[in-house]
Formats: sequence, structure tokens, C-alpha cells
Amino acid sequence: MTTRSNHNVLQTRQITEIAVLLAMAVALELIATFLIPRQPQGGSISISMIPLVVIVYRNGFKIGLFASLVFGLLNWMIAGFVVYVVWTEVILDYFLAYGVAAFSYFAFTNIKDKALGFTIGTILAGVFRYVMHYISGIFIFDVFAPDDQPLWLYSLTYNGAYMIPTIVLMGLIAPLIYTKLYEWLH
Repeated sequence: MTTRSNHNVLQTRQITEIAVLLAMAVALELIATFLIPRQPQGGSISISMIPLVVIVYRNGFKIGLFASLVFGLLNWMIAGFVVYVVWTEVILDYFLAYGVAAFSYFAFTNIKDKALGFTIGTILAGVFRYVMHYISGIFIFDVFAPDDQPLWLYSLTYNGAYMIPTIVLMGLIAPLIYTKLYEWLH
């Protein structure tokens, strides 16, 4: 009887850690939903991506991507499975908007100073999410743009109203999270 290598198998501790971090992301999203008013067509200030970035940091790109996509589905559930215009908005505004958190991995692996890499990776995850919402605003939510405003400006300002404060908050919190993460790992 042959045994499988543990190289590609998630350990119980990893699965538990990922589940707890996803639960934290959901809790942060729910708290944000209750405390901060949502935009008319969705979107609110939230630091729910930080646990996703921690998953990426601890487990790498592939597992981080999978967990981030799962959170995209969970976030869509929190929003009530809403579709404002067309179903493709679900792909851009939920799956891809959170899936991009996995790209923070490249900041972690390419920046020598780990604390700085974690902070930049966290900020990049927010910026990439903003880009996904921006693209969605141009191609899907154009029906909500005022007639006298260019689509690019409408999407930039609508999504910037909640994503810029989100990115700033994430950037401020990331070094504190990294300090605790470092203590936990060492």
C-alpha cells in the first residue's frame, strides 16, 4: 500500500486556521455592514480582506487564491445574492475582487523586509480590489452613471468613496497585524 506525500495535502491545523480566518473575514464584513452604510449599488468600508491576506501570507498563492474565492462567495451570500445588473458582476465584484488578495503573495516573496512586505502586500490587495470594482463600474454599472459624467470618473469616484478609506485602514492596520503574526510564528 502506498502513502500519499503530505506535500499537497492540507493538514488539519492548516484547514482549521483557514476556516477561522475566513470566519474572521466574514465577521469583519458583517460588522462593517451594520456599522457603516453601504453604497446604493453595494460596497462599504471594510477591513475584511486582512484575514485573507494573512491566509495568503501563511499558506501561499494557491491556497490563498482558493480561500479568497471562497470568501467572495461568502460575501455575495452576506449581500443577499444580489445581482444589480447582470450576473457577470458577481464574478468581478465578488470572486475576482477578493481573489486578487492572493497577489499579495508576490510582495511577501519579493520584499526582503517582511513587515514592509506584509504591509505593501495588504495595500496592494486593496488596490487590486479597487481595480476590480472600477472595471465593474465601467462595464456593468454604467446604467447608474449620471448622463453628464464620464463612466471612468463615475466608477473611480463611486468605488473610491469606500475603497480609498478601506485601503488606508488596511495599510494602517497591517503593521500591527504583522507584529502579532510575527510573535505568533516565532
